[in-house]
Amino acid sequence: MFGLLVGTFGTMLGVGGGFIHVPFLILVFNFLPQDAIGTSIGIIFFNTLAGSTIYFFRKRLNVYMATQLSFYAIPGATIGPFIVQQYTNSTFSVMLSGLLVVVSYYLFFMQKKLRGQMADHTFVATGDDRKDAEQFNLKLGKIGTLGIGFLSNLFGVGGGIIHVPFMVMAMKMPLHIVLGTSHMVLCVSSFIGMCVFFILDNVQVDFMMPIALGAIIGARIGAELAGRLPVDVIRKVLACTLLVVAIKLLVSSVI
Repeated sequence: MFGLLVGTFGTMLGVGGGFIHVPFLILVFNFLPQDAIGTSIGIIFFNTLAGSTIYFFRKRLNVYMATQLSFYAIPGATIGPFIVQQYTNSTFSVMLSGLLVVVSYYLFFMQKKLRGQMADHTFVATGDDRKDAEQFNLKLGKIGTLGIGFLSNLFGVGGGIIHVPFMVMAMKMPLHIVLGTSHMVLCVSSFIGMCVFFILDNVQVDFMMPIALGAIIGARIGAELAGRLPVDVIRKVLACTLLVVAIKLLVSSVI
């Protein structure tokens, strides 16, 4: 049920669910930070694999650009899990609470503004992925993806909530291409991260698979409900909820 809800609302809002998985596993099931992050990365892999497949068949994924950017997500996915091993419970709780405050601010104030800017971007599809990719700043995309790849594996959030705004605002890409392309990049990154975390024994498969299955089903439901429910209200409720979770994590780190 948890995975179903996360998949549904994450897809409706276009932010993914990694930033919900991690605090949930820590606060509800008392996971160590390393296990919460590794398990979350595994869930994100299955979710983005399903999403990438859908976007591919709907021709809303630039395979050439996704392939180019994926190479720059690999270092973070490979090295990040080893850095995560150094976390203490209190240190990570403080770090995660700070991230959740930023995400809450983004959801409450910035996401609507971001969507308003999307209509300003002009793009002429040529039918050739490589030529289409050349219309955007691919070098900037590689640099940004390198940093986002590290950040996503350090927190177990996948990175979509950072990668999508980056590709829209910095690279000036239209949303209908960004979502699919970002999904494929995150799929590659999370697969490698999941494998490394699995080797380090930080993936709790018995938790990962049910949540991942629910998230995949929820993603399909969220896509159908996106235009039918008051998304702005849901977005603000989620932002306030994350702020409360951030405070809870911060308090737990000092008690």
